[in-house]
Amino acid sequence: MKEQQFIRPPRWVFRFLTFFCKEEFLEEISGDLEEIYHVNYRVHGKRSANWRYAWNVLRFFKWSNIKKTTRFNSNIVTMTRNNFKIAARVLWRQKVNTLLNVTGISIGIACFLLISLYVKRELSFDQFHEKGDRIYRTWTLEDYGGDQQFFYTNSPLPLEKALEDHIPDIEIVVQYNRNNFLVGEEGARINEPIAIASPEFFEMFTFPIVMGNQEKPLADRTSIVISEAYATKYFGNKTPIGEPISILMNGENRIFNVSAIMQDLPKNTGFSFDMMISNANDELLYEKRALQAWFHVSPETFVLVKENSTLKAVEEKLPAMIKTVLGDRMEEGEYTLGLQALTDIHLNPDFPLGNMPVGNPKYVYVLGAIGLLVLLIACINYTTLSMGQSMKRAKEVGVRKVVGAQKSGLVWQYLSESVLITFIAMTIGLVVAYLLLPFFNNLANTNLVMPFDFESLWVYFVMALGIGLATGAYPALVLSSLKLTNVLRGGQSSMGGKNVLRKSLLVFQLLLTVFLISSTLIMKKQLNYIQNEDLGFNREAMVSVALYPDPEGQGLGDNFTSGFKNGQLLKTKLEANPDVSDVAMGSHIFGSNGWMKVGFNDKNDAFKQFNLLVVDPYYISSFDIQIKEGRDFDPALDLDKRESVILNQAAVDYFGLTEPIGKKIPGEEFGNHTIIGVTEDFNFESLHSSVRPLVITQNDQLIFSGINDVSISDSPTPKLVFKYNGASLLEVKSILDQAWASTFPNEELRFDFIDEKLRLMYQDEARVNKIVGIATVLSILIASIGLLGLTILIVNTKVKEIGIRKILGASPIKIFAMLFSDFSWQLIIAIVLSVPLTWYLMSNWLKDFAYQINIGVDMFLLSGILAFALTTLVISYHAIRAAKSNPVKALRTE
Repeated sequence: MKEQQFIRPPRWVFRFLTFFCKEEFLEEISGDLEEIYHVNYRVHGKRSANWRYAWNVLRFFKWSNIKKTTRFNSNIVTMTRNNFKIAARVLWRQKVNTLLNVTGISIGIACFLLISLYVKRELSFDQFHEKGDRIYRTWTLEDYGGDQQFFYTNSPLPLEKALEDHIPDIEIVVQYNRNNFLVGEEGARINEPIAIASPEFFEMFTFPIVMGNQEKPLADRTSIVISEAYATKYFGNKTPIGEPISILMNGENRIFNVSAIMQDLPKNTGFSFDMMISNANDELLYEKRALQAWFHVSPETFVLVKENSTLKAVEEKLPAMIKTVLGDRMEEGEYTLGLQALTDIHLNPDFPLGNMPVGNPKYVYVLGAIGLLVLLIACINYTTLSMGQSMKRAKEVGVRKVVGAQKSGLVWQYLSESVLITFIAMTIGLVVAYLLLPFFNNLANTNLVMPFDFESLWVYFVMALGIGLATGAYPALVLSSLKLTNVLRGGQSSMGGKNVLRKSLLVFQLLLTVFLISSTLIMKKQLNYIQNEDLGFNREAMVSVALYPDPEGQGLGDNFTSGFKNGQLLKTKLEANPDVSDVAMGSHIFGSNGWMKVGFNDKNDAFKQFNLLVVDPYYISSFDIQIKEGRDFDPALDLDKRESVILNQAAVDYFGLTEPIGKKIPGEEFGNHTIIGVTEDFNFESLHSSVRPLVITQNDQLIFSGINDVSISDSPTPKLVFKYNGASLLEVKSILDQAWASTFPNEELRFDFIDEKLRLMYQDEARVNKIVGIATVLSILIASIGLLGLTILIVNTKVKEIGIRKILGASPIKIFAMLFSDFSWQLIIAIVLSVPLTWYLMSNWLKDFAYQINIGVDMFLLSGILAFALTTLVISYHAIRAAKSNPVKALRTE
């Protein structure tokens, strides 16, 4: 009871209750609500109890409970109610104009809401962590002068202990990595990605544990945390806590016990895992040398800065720590360690890619801008229509002023109409957005949910009110400022200036529409270019199959050897099928970024890096990669298998080799080898980047013996590739199923079409292009609605003029040209102004691609023609109808 005395509902809500509630009901209602509040406080917490209390108070806001007070019968309330009644009648009387306005604004609101949800999600990545403002990820920069700079967000394994020992301002250090393992008992194994993290991971990050050990989920080496989805996947309805999970690790089946179940990860986090084990297992996964190596990077390292310290205090101590742990191995400035805020990772491409994905901030800002543009077009549309309509309502204003209406009253009257329209449009827009959300989620590859909580409803209310006031303010001021004498005489003085503004707004609206059309065409052309560009290899009907290495193998060398050996078994089966040809194997296949990159010191002790591809002798010919100089691998020559390497032209240029055939890679530690060929440059990575140096070999050991740095993002486990020559690609699965089942009956079959993998490399660009295209269609629709409404207004205001012109002999074509001219110059101005804007913004977008189209005049001509065609189509019906009307009837019109 004493505890309840200190628990009070929100004061402002209680004051609102006492403000409106009748005295005879107040004590009973407030007492009941307070009791319910205390129950909710204990069960749901303070925040939820506050919201529920506010909602319950609103439920009592009924006519039967409201005080009888003069406040509610004041002139302001009465006039407001009367204004909205009149506004409703006016809108009902002008059905066509109301329909056009509501349709345009509701489309704009629906588009804005959907895009806002997506932008909000992208901007909210990892914002939900309770300690997020103190969490940072480390980055490393090795700078050896010149162009020898190497920037990583992955970190060396010994960094965790070094930070714990040398930086007292850090509260917790966590390392996070991901790797693929075979999970399950022999005969039923599944290849699963598993996160490997420090035991303090769940102490630093806010990923709720719903069952099991909440204090120390990763208490020891054999503990494993799984998600709710994976608990169902592996254990069904059975309680998984304490249950064993078998993981094949370095050729040995190791048993892990489920210690905790965590909530499924939200979509707005850079972390991605359904299983996690402790990094105490690093000793089983890495050689002893790697555990102590400062130049071998693999996990990401996160630090939690103490509450009483600052980021600056930590960064100031990092150079001294590096000097202590590296000693004389590095000169000052060659090895720099820094920190990046957790919340900055997702949308900051200035830092290299680590284990956490990085989005393109340009696309987020572009989509946000497009959402605003479509809404702006809709608002301008309403304003221009309202200003055009004001000419028809001039006499109404005059009559109101004669009977004593004040300017402020007229402004509020016309604002009431605008606000009423936007609230109707907001309701429709919310319904449309809700219905289209599944389609948008599929398009944007998200799982967004339309929020209807109390806070969101307030946002929608304020948004509708703001749009209503903003779009209706100027037309209301124009109408209320009309001079009484001019109006009653039928004059239209002072309207000329307003027409200038109306035309200017129409030009701006058309400019935005033409800009969206041009941008969509340019983006579409660039996407077609990168998806159909000759990449330097054959990709048609090429299929890749993931192979499995020997579970007993140790290290990368055994991974390659056993993978190729297993691939040879599958190759024998596939080659028996007449629809299969060009079977080959390689450590990487096209459509995957992050091919193995290795580094070494050349003869001049300069650090060099190149990508490494380990293949069988048929890989180059299978993809029809062109040999520029020398020859391909010969399957009949054992010497090629042991000592031969092939370089691409980029590697030849990078190593400074003038006549490369017969020479060696410029490093002294490599095994005995000879360069036997040079290929034409082919794009083995995304067209966002230029072709990098690549070395191709059949013997990985001759390269590994001479390197001192390795970084891998794409799994180097060999893959088998072949060309399918059959009539239907649907047959590929059945061919593979048959060959796979007889070769690896206990392993999961995974295969991809190379063409599809290449397409997925540009899925972000394709997704943005589709969204921009849809937004463009919507903006065209909104602009068309506006043009249609303005055409109707202009035709109605020129009925007598058209009649007189027809009597004087004007042809229907001349009448149509006269009406069309009201819009043509505004459209021409919009097209001209859109050209530099589109060229500037699209040129910046194209800079993200190493290979790009030229923005030619054709794009702007095509968008201009489309804009003219759409404008003509929209206004033609009413213009032709007016041109063919009976002039006698027109002259009778009052």
